[in-house]
Amino acid sequence: MRKIWNFIIDFIKKNREIIVPSATLLVICLVATLLLGVTNFFTSDLITKLEQETQTAAMQEVLPAEGYIKTEGKEIYTAEKNGAVAGYIFVTSGAGYGGDIKVMTAVDPAGKILAVSILSASDETPGLGQNVTKEGFYSQFLGLSSEITVVKNGANAEVNEINAVTGATISSRAVTKAVNEALTLYSDNFGDAAVSVVSEQEGTENE
Repeated sequence: MRKIWNFIIDFIKKNREIIVPSATLLVICLVATLLLGVTNFFTSDLITKLEQETQTAAMQEVLPAEGYIKTEGKEIYTAEKNGAVAGYIFVTSGAGYGGDIKVMTAVDPAGKILAVSILSASDETPGLGQNVTKEGFYSQFLGLSSEITVVKNGANAEVNEINAVTGATISSRAVTKAVNEALTLYSDNFGDAAVSVVSEQEGTENE
C-alpha cells in the first residue's frame, strides 16, 4: 500500500504542470455548472410567468376578450367575451432569412383574419427583413380568409395576395406561411363552427 501511495505522489510531482491546470479547470467547470443550475432553478418560474404575461398582452392586443381557453397540446386559444366566442388566436411560425419568425394571428368565428402580430423577427436583417414587423406589411392580412400568396408588387387582395416587403421576400413569405398555417388550423379545428356562423348571418340578412 505504501508503495502505491509513493508511486501516486511521485507521479503527481513529475506531471504537476499538467495535473494542476487540469484539476483547476475541472473545479471551475463544476462550480459554473452548479451556479447555472441554481440560477435556473430560481429564475425559471419567473421567466415562464413573464413569457405568459407578454403573450396574454399580445392576445389582448389582437383580440380583446374576457378570457382565453387554450387547446391542449397546441398554441390555439379560443377567445370568449360576454359568454360567447369572440374568435380564435393561433401562434405559428415560418422560416425566415435569419431564423424562425413567430406570428400571432387572430381569426373571427367566420374565419376572417382580424389581426396579425409579429411576436419575433429579431434574427432577420435590420432595415429589410425586420420590416415585416411594421403595420404597413402585416395589416395587409386583415379580412383575408383563405390561402394567401406573396407578390413583389401590385397585390390584389380580392384574390388573397399581399405585397412583399421590399428586399425581404423570404421574410415576407415566412410570415405568410405562418398566417396560412393559422388559417389551416382554424379550418381543421373550427371549420364546422364557421359554417354555422355564416348560415346564421345569411338567415339574418334574409329577414
